[in-house]
Amino acid sequence: MKTKPHLTDIELFKKLNEQSELRAYQDWQIIYSVQKNAGTKSETIAQILGISQSKIYRVIQLYNKFGVNWRIYGKWGGRRDARCHMSFEEESQILAKVSESALTGKILIYKHIKDIIETKIGKTVSDDYIWDLFKRHGWKKKVPRPSHPKADMEKQEEYKKTSNKFWQPNI
Repeated sequence: MKTKPHLTDIELFKKLNEQSELRAYQDWQIIYSVQKNAGTKSETIAQILGISQSKIYRVIQLYNKFGVNWRIYGKWGGRRDARCHMSFEEESQILAKVSESALTGKILIYKHIKDIIETKIGKTVSDDYIWDLFKRHGWKKKVPRPSHPKADMEKQEEYKKTSNKFWQPNI
């Protein structure tokens, strides 16, 4: 296993010590160890560093392919702007406009918000995208309490007026 000479040993050591993130430090430590100990088996380096062999292979492969800026391409998970329909700020602007209309007395339904977003983007989005958008911005689903279809409000009000304020057991 070899690394391409993108950096010298001294430059690589400086890059290693510049890292503030733990994962970034570990990744640069792998590159430094492989470059400094050329010819050493990946099994040995994995045991010394306490990581898996596949991690070593993946890091070295990305470093050899992309060079010094390899960590830009090696990120896992999270919200990637290249695949997002809109930025977080654009989403919050749309939700701010919608919440203004809600304050005037209109009822918000996710389908209305979905229609607004689809017209802005120019393509359809899934229902999950809308619910994830609500979660990202701290919105919650709030609905009125259910009522029985046969409930009579007049009888309920009458009962409230004629009932005892305190319950007392029969002794």
